[in-house]
Formats: sequence, structure tokens, C-alpha cells
Amino acid sequence: MFRYTAEILPYHDMSLEDAVRDLADIGFTEVNLWSSAAPLAHHVHPGDDPGKIRELLAKYGMKACGLTVYGKNQDEILERVQFAADLGIDTVIFDCEANYPDFVGTFLPPIVEAGAKAGVRIAVENHLTVPFSADFEAGGNEDKRWDEGVDTFAQIKRLVRDIDDPYLGVCLAPPHMWVMQETISEVIAFLTERKRLYYYYIWDVDRSYRHGVDGLNFGPGEKQLPSPEGTLDHRFLLSELQRAGYQGAASIKCHGTHGWSLEKIGRELRASDAYVRSAYNGLTK
Repeated sequence: MFRYTAEILPYHDMSLEDAVRDLADIGFTEVNLWSSAAPLAHHVHPGDDPGKIRELLAKYGMKACGLTVYGKNQDEILERVQFAADLGIDTVIFDCEANYPDFVGTFLPPIVEAGAKAGVRIAVENHLTVPFSADFEAGGNEDKRWDEGVDTFAQIKRLVRDIDDPYLGVCLAPPHMWVMQETISEVIAFLTERKRLYYYYIWDVDRSYRHGVDGLNFGPGEKQLPSPEGTLDHRFLLSELQRAGYQGAASIKCHGTHGWSLEKIGRELRASDAYVRSAYNGLTK
């Protein structure tokens, strides 16, 4: 059975301790930490004391289930692979950071090799090839897409074929699959069968998303959090994870929380958690 976990991402403007305390209060025991480029969450960094971070997590009965490192260059990611190992984290997550031929030819291989040496798996997120920018939540940039990345089922298949290594897998992001009009359950089955599904986001997209216009703007945060009224049927998708035999982390996630208070983050996340936890608990009975 997979593990229901949480992203620290919605708390990107809050302190690490406030975020961890609130997630523990909701009922989580595992959190994915972020060490990404602003305005994304960047609570921890190489050079921080791993012992103090682990002590803080333990204080609230939490442990780290991943380290996300979006918007970083190859050297910065290599630093964070070792940092993850120092934190006792077994999975580092980022997206395709270059045109595909360069990504699999020169960018990714040294990172996978470093991961293997450190005992850290590399999970590449399927991600639209819309360029990342500090204002990505405003959308746009669809006309600036680069040629090839890892944003379709076919490209996911190509990635795990081109680098067939037990330390290289995929972080599956359902909204990006939905935007590309792919069948998410098929991707779950394919990756789990091949032991290449390393991480899964429980994440939604606003029903009013405009294909070919909105880019990385998946709607306001409350519309990205899973709910019975959302775009995706997460009860079905979680049952597909279980049916496929996935045993990793499935983590509740959203962007779109800039300017939110700690209280609002907690309120919206708790409402979504009640829906997801009900579905999760139904699978464990």
C-alpha cells in the first residue's frame, strides 16, 4: 500500500517549523521538503545542518519522504543529492531541465550516477515544456515552449528506456498529464509494472483551465487542492495506485498560495485532506 504524505510547498512563505507543526497537526507523519528556486518553496538548503532539520521533524513526529529541487542547475542538483542523503531522504525530485537530447545526454547521467553512489533515487516529474519563470502562476508562455521534454506518456516511456537505471524513475503529476490529454491510470500501471514510479502527486487543476493559453497556471490554490468537485477523480486514481501495487509516497500538493496566511493554508488543506484521507482510509479497510 502506498503512503499518504504531504508537500511543504503550500507553506512556502512560512517558516519550516510553522509548516511542519501545522502538517503534523493535520495528521501527517511524512513531508516532502523543498529546496527549489524562489518563488517555489525553499525551506532547506545545502549548508544547513541536517541534524537540526531531522531534530525539528522528529519534534513533531515527522520524517522527510523526498526533496524537491526545481529551478536548479546541474551542480546545484548534485549538491542537493548529497544533501538528501545527509537528511536520510531516498528520493530527489525535479523536472526536465533542458531540451530532451541534452537532458538525457549530458544533464541527467551524472546526477543519476551521484544518486546511485549516495543511495538516492532520481524522480523526474512529467512537466509541461512551458518555461519556468518567477511569475509562472500567472500563466502564459505557451508560445515559448521548447521542443522536447518529458510531458507526455510517450516521452515518459522514452525516458525510462533511454536511461534504464534503477536509480532513475518518474514523479507522476496528474495535472500535467491531464493537460496533455493522457490517461493517468495507464501511466500509473506502466511505471509501477516497471518499478519506475518513484513519487506521486495528489494534485488537481481548475476546471476553467484553458488549453494552449494558461500554461503553468493551474488555477487558484483552492482549485488545485483535491476535492469532490474537482476536475480529477482522486478516489479512482488512488484506487488505481493501490491496484497497481504502488508502495511509495502519494503527496497532497498545490501551487497558488502566495499571499495566503498560515490560517488560510491550514483551512484549505484540512478541507482537502478530509476528502483524500477518506478515500485513502477506504482503500486500507
